[in-house]
Amino acid sequence: MVDVLKLQKSTARYEFADGIREFHSAFWILVTGVYAWLFWDHPALWLSQVDTIRSQGTLFVILISFVLPIGIPLVISQLGLYYINQVVRRRWLWRNTGFIKPKSWVMPRRVLFIGYVISLCSFVIGILLAMQFADWWLIIRGIYVGTGLASAYMYWTLGSQMALPRYQWLARLGLPATLIIAVLPLSAGLFSLILSLFWAGLLTVSGLYAMRQVAMQQRGSADGA
Repeated sequence: MVDVLKLQKSTARYEFADGIREFHSAFWILVTGVYAWLFWDHPALWLSQVDTIRSQGTLFVILISFVLPIGIPLVISQLGLYYINQVVRRRWLWRNTGFIKPKSWVMPRRVLFIGYVISLCSFVIGILLAMQFADWWLIIRGIYVGTGLASAYMYWTLGSQMALPRYQWLARLGLPATLIIAVLPLSAGLFSLILSLFWAGLLTVSGLYAMRQVAMQQRGSADGA
């Protein structure tokens, strides 16, 4: 008798087999970290241009502030992910198993909801600490710490549900590192950059490990054939 639940779980786990999801997340974390670092710690690079940009109108402000630094990387990353799913994976990961359509919601919605709650609680704590110590940079720390804690929770849960040990290692390393970086005497921008670099690096290593495992399996299948 076929174990349908086991088959569904195996199919869902296959979406994470080659590390593509980690590379995609690492790219976005790196973009936001660099953007925050430039915005908070290097205002001289853009502050002198504020009046000139404003004089060009609201649409130009939106273009310079959001579309160029965030919108364009978003489009590039999404198109890149689509291309990888449609072309690269068909020729490599799915060449023996056939096409497997990725789920619209990669992370279970319950896990996402709890992750959002963790982020929100950290944000509120950051506000309260900022009011207590009159240090408004603590709000920025709260946002990034909350994101790191939520990521650790979501990767741990996903790793447990999908039987992916590398995701559990992501959580084991990411959680204490986030807390350690949070208490370092860093400026808001540098803190954001270092935390983003750490998580992006961690995800990249995880993705490379997964890709290597798939390559070894593909080589073993080819040799066996």
